[in-house]
Amino acid sequence: MDDSSETVFDARLETFRHWQTTPWGRLRYTIAAANLAAWLPAGPLTVLDVGGGNGLDAIDLAAHGHHVTIADISEPALAAARALADQETVADRISTRLVDVDDLVRDFGPRSFDVVLCHNLLQYVPDARDLLRTLATLVSGAGVVSVIAPNADADPLLTAVRTSDLDEAIRQLDSSLRHTVTYDTDTRACYADDVAQGLTDAGLRVLAHRGIRSVCDLIVDDERKTDPHFFARLEQLELAMSSRAPYIYTARFFHLIATPN
Repeated sequence: MDDSSETVFDARLETFRHWQTTPWGRLRYTIAAANLAAWLPAGPLTVLDVGGGNGLDAIDLAAHGHHVTIADISEPALAAARALADQETVADRISTRLVDVDDLVRDFGPRSFDVVLCHNLLQYVPDARDLLRTLATLVSGAGVVSVIAPNADADPLLTAVRTSDLDEAIRQLDSSLRHTVTYDTDTRACYADDVAQGLTDAGLRVLAHRGIRSVCDLIVDDERKTDPHFFARLEQLELAMSSRAPYIYTARFFHLIATPN
């Protein structure tokens, strides 16, 4: 990896940070943390956040006493994570490493972490199944792997509801590609069943399938979500829906939690 080359994640970091402050961005982190907390072993734990960027998932875990290593290919994002760790007074529990996913096992070694996070990365890598095998190699025998990706099954529904572009909704039903506005690039369409099978093939047992943002994106009035009272009720509803079928199957993101067999 050429450390001097700018990635799309470097170039769009400020756009991503703005997204994190939106109601839908905040829900992504709140629901993910709640989903994961129910499955964490007794701590303090060692955590690897693969593609952890500017560290919002990591900071929350560090605030609960865990030590988190953020591995990413974007040095500007890692610098932002270190600054946030200082601001939140958890810098002693946050480490950063500029590393490509292909080098994770070489750099850290097998079974070196109690918890391995892979949140919103699978859609960007050339070989998602290879990355899942890497996650399985890195986690300890009694540990937990947490995988979040955009739910391609949700896209036709959201496109039809939010834009009324029915032609695009039909196209998405069978398309292997999606477009991310935040990074203005095409990504792989990710499906929960396929990723669950990949985790199983990597030697992991899926403990839970959860949803993130089951209803938020179906509410077209985005401005209303900025109202504190409405947002609090929306968050309460999202937390209640995150573990319930059928809502998990059409949520904006799927969240899979697995452990070694």
